[in-house]
Amino acid sequence: MVVSGFKRHAAFTVAILFVAAALAGPALAKEKKFVDDDASKEKDEPTTWLKNYDSLVKGKEADWVYFVDFDASKIKTVKIKDFSSEKGSRLKMAAEDGKGYLEQWISRSKKLGWEIVKDGKADLTIEGHVVHAWEPSGAARFWGGWYANPGAVQELMAKDASGKTVFEIRHKSRGSTIPDAIENGLEKVVETLEKGK
Repeated sequence: MVVSGFKRHAAFTVAILFVAAALAGPALAKEKKFVDDDASKEKDEPTTWLKNYDSLVKGKEADWVYFVDFDASKIKTVKIKDFSSEKGSRLKMAAEDGKGYLEQWISRSKKLGWEIVKDGKADLTIEGHVVHAWEPSGAARFWGGWYANPGAVQELMAKDASGKTVFEIRHKSRGSTIPDAIENGLEKVVETLEKGK
């Protein structure tokens, strides 16, 4: 039986597409790593506080995430430590807002259902750090649009009751003020914790 030229061409094309998809599959599935991104090279945003920058991958809500044996449903109590910051008065003021906003967003989350404890042991202890915060000048804010708004880079690390790190998160956020940027960023962090990635 003779196969027409069109059928032979169609079969060849389907075979090529199948091979291309098989070869591209693993490459497409590879997660984007923080250390390979331009975000890791920002001179104003040091990478010194978290322990596993090389393990951070692109997140869905928060920018960069690293989870190890994290299961939000097994956590009942959480303790949030005061946030630290890099040097500078603007960063210290931004860090002062971090703990309160994180407590607020965790308390509002119906999906997490975590109880915040002030003292004693907790299933999870979260620490936060403000890496960078900025507020553009008036002219830059007027002409620059959303990207000229104040912003902040926050990092969070959590340890379970045994002291094992279960997640690290790094997120850059913007807002109408620096405290608003901190709040917006921590809202995204809590959304990430609700989803577990």
